Amino acid sequence: MDVVAAWKEIPERIGAVLHDGVDLDAPFGPERLGVTRRQLVHHVAEANVVAASIVIAALGKPGSTYDWSWMMPFGPWLERLDYAHRPIEPAWHLLASINAYVAALVEALPDGLDRVVFLRDSPDAEPRRATVADVLRQEVEHVEEHLQPG
Repeated sequence: MDVVAAWKEIPERIGAVLHDGVDLDAPFGPERLGVTRRQLVHHVAEANVVAASIVIAALGKPGSTYDWSWMMPFGPWLERLDYAHRPIEPAWHLLASINAYVAALVEALPDGLDRVVFLRDSPDAEPRRATVADVLRQEVEHVEEHLQPG
């Protein structure tokens, strides 16, 4: 998989499920994930903002530790951010912009995909090693999981 190309395609893949006339508030994707198309756009934009921040940390200070244990993107999180009632356009535009921006940063560096960051996944966990390629791949797979038929 060309992970940068797949990362750049995420906005198009999300946009493909937002065609005219579609009910943004009907359940969408695997039932166990329990989101609507509207929530999906916000959720993926949010996840890609965090992934972008991780990538920028890895590119700017290779070997740094990024604590993202604060992120719990379901249940009360969705309710507090009220994604069920937010317009999708700003989130989709953010997604398209940030994915293009990160891809340009990575592509400009010969070793961009290989730079390392240490991720703290939960408050008590030891940081785990991840490359920029790993971070991008994880987000591509995350989107694929959400786009599976219900």
